Amino acid sequence: MADDPLMAGDVFTHAEAYSKSEKTDLVALCDTDEKKLRAAGKRWNVAALFDNPRDMMTAAGPDIVSICTPTPTHAAIARDLMNVEKPPRAILCEKPLAATLEDAEEIVRLAKENGVVLATIYMRRYAENFRRLKTLLDSGELGHVQAVTGWYIGGTFHNGTHWFDMFRWLVGEVKELNGRDMLRESGDDPTYDVAMWTDDGVLGTLRACDARRFTLFEMDIVLEGGRVQITDSGHDINVSRPQPSPRYSGYVELQPTGMNLGNRRDLMLNAVEDAVDAVTLHREPACTGADGLAAIRIADAAARSVKIRQNVEISG
Repeated sequence: MADDPLMAGDVFTHAEAYSKSEKTDLVALCDTDEKKLRAAGKRWNVAALFDNPRDMMTAAGPDIVSICTPTPTHAAIARDLMNVEKPPRAILCEKPLAATLEDAEEIVRLAKENGVVLATIYMRRYAENFRRLKTLLDSGELGHVQAVTGWYIGGTFHNGTHWFDMFRWLVGEVKELNGRDMLRESGDDPTYDVAMWTDDGVLGTLRACDARRFTLFEMDIVLEGGRVQITDSGHDINVSRPQPSPRYSGYVELQPTGMNLGNRRDLMLNAVEDAVDAVTLHREPACTGADGLAAIRIADAAARSVKIRQNVEISG
């Protein structure tokens, strides 16, 4: 993606972010695929190349490490990174935090025990437009949330946890849910339909679509005083407010405000610099390991609900 001409100027990869940030230097790369490792070393002008995390930590001693490998490997790599004499000061782990709830809980526990700042890369938390949207919703200017709906593709754990994290962050904690396997996809991570309820009774519905047709990731939040439509995977966020109808006397309709919340660019650059600030300023990152764990709890509950065909409460 760093070499995609359509993404020129948008820092979207981990390696590019460490290279571009004025707060970091990219000092080492690690991969089990020797050909890809050497190609990456050449691409990013990095000489310190390793095929396992333990050797990298011993020889290079990086302060921050990104885990951006296939999801089933996250837990083992996190163990290797933290079971050394000098663990990294921070770990940026791609979503989802792990392939299972138990592994995610272990990663969070190890980070806490070793004093490691653990950030989960649910990328929209690092976007300018989403941060401004969060401020708008928290201000109460649009009132309380009435209902939420959304669409997604690509697996309940893989892409669904993105949506669950966004729901938790913008709307509230999920108390109970009901999952259904309407698509009946094969594989280890089917894309489920999910209905969920917050502590204060807000209903959210997430609908699954076929990833073979096109990509889709949307959220529609209807509030007392307006509506927020998140489309185009979050590149577009449209805010509407109630206005007297131009067509029918006595009616009030939602009309677009044209509000500009900014862009959804440089997500990884923002994430890397947020991690640096979290370490140096002794604060939590914008998306914590606990946030990553909470999203997996929702996905795990959805899978259990599908299996038992009943509502499942979220605990933890």
